[in-house]
Amino acid sequence: FLPASIAVPWVAVAEFLQLNPVVCCAGVCHWNWQILDDTADDLMDIDNLGTIHTFSGSLDESWFYLVTTAIEAKCARGLSAILDATAAVERDDMSQVTRSLHQIAYALGEANIILERMYERCDPYVFYWKIREFLAGWENMEDAGLPYGVLYEGVDDTDTFSLDNWNSLFRRFRKYAGGSAAQTPLLQALDIALGIKHFPTGERGPQSSVAEARNKLRAQGVPEPPTVNSYLVQMRDYMPGGHRRFLEDLAATCRIREYVLLECSDSLLHMGTASDPRVLLRQAYNGCVDLIKTFRDKHIMIVSRYIIAPAKNGPMSPQRVAVPESSKLMPPVAYMQAMAKQTSRLQSGGRMG
Repeated sequence: FLPASIAVPWVAVAEFLQLNPVVCCAGVCHWNWQILDDTADDLMDIDNLGTIHTFSGSLDESWFYLVTTAIEAKCARGLSAILDATAAVERDDMSQVTRSLHQIAYALGEANIILERMYERCDPYVFYWKIREFLAGWENMEDAGLPYGVLYEGVDDTDTFSLDNWNSLFRRFRKYAGGSAAQTPLLQALDIALGIKHFPTGERGPQSSVAEARNKLRAQGVPEPPTVNSYLVQMRDYMPGGHRRFLEDLAATCRIREYVLLECSDSLLHMGTASDPRVLLRQAYNGCVDLIKTFRDKHIMIVSRYIIAPAKNGPMSPQRVAVPESSKLMPPVAYMQAMAKQTSRLQSGGRMG
């Protein structure tokens, strides 16, 4: 169990921030950085950033967090572009939507470049066997001796239960996933903005044609908000409340993809002139989707190198670290592969899924 001296203030702070009281992406990445040189030309360049705290004291752990921090910083302009594009759709300002999509693409290009730098200063062996255990949380941790999760002493009336009443005891255990890159609102916001929908691994969600989207737009004014995978929805509980509400509001108001499809069908894309503003709009949108697909492909390669390979090779020392198959700032590979396929499928045939 967590002693009351840790559990009580941790839960109080987490309730204020409106997220789960466990290690999360916001805690180790979003709020855990500092600028090294205030006079640098690019203050948020990854080489000008340092972490404030790490569990292991290793450069590898620091660099692992900073890659995510730098991606968030560089892609912030993409969030502004999403809001600009959303507003432009309401005004039917096609040229502004196209410009905003180019700005989103630029931010995604920078994110891809930064992600490739993960290999520079974070060793896969060190990450898997020395760092990953600190990011585990206490869900699916039977092998680590936490089959029921963790008790937060002094919280949820833990000081009132009787050891003779095991049912009362079990109800007070908490299970939380550890830190995961799925907990960053950035990529979820990009998925929502571009209409990329993810469904449970191995399942296909409903597909809608451009004609169906047009019918929905005519009949209802707007289509239904994007459907998201239950895993992504769960990970929003590990985001600050403001970030979570931003994603919910964005899903309810952003109609960029529907606008693009209504303006430029597949046939117009292939048969229209290169200077047609509608074709330029669709090309700008497709470029964003291509860059997200590239980002996810790179992420899958990182997961394979930093999790799958070390797990198969085993540790050099006899002590084996107990870690579940998912989370730890990197979602399960099967889930990520499904996300990549769903992203690449987005442009095929003008389908909505």
